Amino acid sequence: MRRRLLSFARKTFAPHALSALLVGGVYWSLTHRRAVFLWLGLAAVALVARLAVALANERRYPATEHPDGPPGGEAPYLGPLLALSIVWGLSPFLLLPPGPLNVELAALLGVALCAMLMGSVPAVALWRPAIAAWLVPLTAGMAVYGAMHGGPAGWFLCLGILLFSAWIARLALAQRQMIANSVAMQFEMEALSEQLAAQKGDLERLNEERTRFFASASHDLRQPVHALALLSDAMRRELADHPARPMAEQVGVATASVGHLLDAMLDISRIDAGAVQAVAKPVALVDVFAHLSQVQGPRVQAAGLSLRVQASGHTLDTDAVLLLRILSNLVDNAIKHAPRALGGRRILVTARRRGAGLRIAVRDEGPGVAAEHLPRLYEEFYQVGNPERDAARGLGIGLAVVRRLAALLGGRTGVHSVPGRGSAFWVDLPLSAGQGPVSGFGESTLAPMAAEASTPMHLEPVHSHTHTHTLHSRQPNVLLLDDERAVGDAMRLWLQPYCSAVHATRTLAEAQAVVAREGAALDVMLVDFRLAGAVNGIEAVHRLRRAAGRELPAILITGDTEPARVRAAYDSGLAVVFKPVQPQLLAQMLQAAAATPG
Repeated sequence: MRRRLLSFARKTFAPHALSALLVGGVYWSLTHRRAVFLWLGLAAVALVARLAVALANERRYPATEHPDGPPGGEAPYLGPLLALSIVWGLSPFLLLPPGPLNVELAALLGVALCAMLMGSVPAVALWRPAIAAWLVPLTAGMAVYGAMHGGPAGWFLCLGILLFSAWIARLALAQRQMIANSVAMQFEMEALSEQLAAQKGDLERLNEERTRFFASASHDLRQPVHALALLSDAMRRELADHPARPMAEQVGVATASVGHLLDAMLDISRIDAGAVQAVAKPVALVDVFAHLSQVQGPRVQAAGLSLRVQASGHTLDTDAVLLLRILSNLVDNAIKHAPRALGGRRILVTARRRGAGLRIAVRDEGPGVAAEHLPRLYEEFYQVGNPERDAARGLGIGLAVVRRLAALLGGRTGVHSVPGRGSAFWVDLPLSAGQGPVSGFGESTLAPMAAEASTPMHLEPVHSHTHTHTLHSRQPNVLLLDDERAVGDAMRLWLQPYCSAVHATRTLAEAQAVVAREGAALDVMLVDFRLAGAVNGIEAVHRLRRAAGRELPAILITGDTEPARVRAAYDSGLAVVFKPVQPQLLAQMLQAAAATPG
C-alpha cells in the first residue's frame, strides 16, 4: 500500500498542479488578493515535497529489492499528503475575499473542493489513514469557514461539504473493501493455483513412478519368461516323438499367454515412446473395411456371430494399417465381451458423416455396460465383469491401445452403451481434403495385420531395421552376450540346433575375447540391451564391431518397456527384438542377419 501511495504521488503531481493553478488563476482574476499567491506557493511546496519524497523512496527502495514495500513508519507517506490537504483546507481563507460571505465565490470554491474530494478516491482508498489524512483537513477548512460566517448560506455550505465528505469517505471505504476482497481473492487463487500445481506435480510423479514400476516389473518378468519360452520350445523339439509331447505343448501355450500379456504392455510403451507414427495418405474406407472382413471374418464366424460392414465412399487422410488395427481391436473386443452366449448375434461396423469428420463405429448386441463404467473403459487394465481376470476375456489393454492409436491419427474415441441392448465403440477421424491419389496398405510404421487375432500386435517402430531376407541355409556362427546366466543358458540350448557354434558370454570383456579369437568366422551377434555395468547393449555392439574391424551384423534383444529405453533401442539403428522372443521369429531374424554382408 505504501508503494501504491508513492506511485499515486508521482502520477497525480501534474493534475494537482494544474488544478491549483486553475483555481488560483480564477480567484486572482475575481478578487485580486495577494493571498492567492501565498496559497499557490504553499500548494507548490506541498506538491514538490510530496513528489520528492516519492521519487526518493522509489530510488532508495526499488521493488526488486523490497517487494513488500518501503520500510519505515507512516510519516514519509502520510505527511506530504496531509500537508497538501491542509493547503486545500486553507483555500477559503486565502482565496475568498474578507468580509461578508460572497455566496457565488464560496459556492464556486465548494464545487472545486468537492471535485478534488471525488477525484481523490482511487488515490487514497487503499489505506484508511490516507483517507483520513486527505479528507479531514480539506473538509474542515470549508466547513469552519461556512460556520464562521453563519447565516443560511454559511450553514448550508458547512453542512453540504460535511455531508459530501462523509459520502466520499463511505465511497472510499467501500472501494477499499472491494480492493481488499479482490486482493484476498487473488491470494486465494494463487494459493489454489499453487495447490493445483503441487497436486499436478504429485500426479506426474506418481505416473512416472507407475511407469518405472511397470517398466521394471515388465523387464524382470520378461527375463524368465524369455528363457522359459526358449526352453519350452527346445523341450517340444526334443520330445517330438515322446508321450510327454502334449505336456510340453501345454507348457508352451501357457508361456505364450504370459508373453502375449507382456507384448500388449510393450505395445503401449512403444506408442508412448514415439516409436510408432502415422503415415497419413488418402485411403478409401471401403478398402479398410474389406481388409477388416478378411482379417476378422473367420474369427467372428468361429464365435458363432456374423460380421456386417456398411462401407461408404468416403476417403480419409490416415494411416490405413493403424486404422485397421483400431477396428480389429474393437471387433476383437466385441467377440470377447458380446459372445452368442450373452445374447450377441452380429457385429456391425459403420461409418457416418459427423460434422467435418467421419465417425467409424463397431456395434455389438451383447449385454452392454453400465453408465458408471463408461468413462474408464479406455484405461489400461480396466475390465467390467471379469473379476477373476480370465485371460480368455481379454487383458484390459486393447482399448487403451485403440485410444493411443486414434490420437496418433488425430482422432478421438468414445463409447455408448445401453445395458441389455449392446454397445458401440467409435473413433472420430477427419475426412480427406480430396488431394492426391487414393493409396492402399503400402507404407506403414506397423507390420501387416496377422489373420490370427490371438497373436500380439507386434507394433513396428518408426525406424525399424529388421531385415526381411529369405532364410539362409548355412548355419551361422553366433556370439551371444547376456549377463543373465539363466537367460544365456536357455538361449544357448535353443540356438545350438540352428547354429554351427554358439559363444555364450556374460561380460563385454568375454565377448571381446571371442571376437579376437573367432575373427572373421563370426556371422552375427545377439546382444542384450541391459548389461551389468555402465555399458549397455548399444555401446557394446559398437565396441565389438570396432574390435572385429567390420560391421558385424547384430540383433539387440531387450526386455525393457520404458518409453525412453524403447526409443533409444530403435534410434540405435540395430535390429531390435523384445523379450520374450517368439522362437520362430528369432530364428528368422538370426538367419536374415547372418545373411547380411558385414
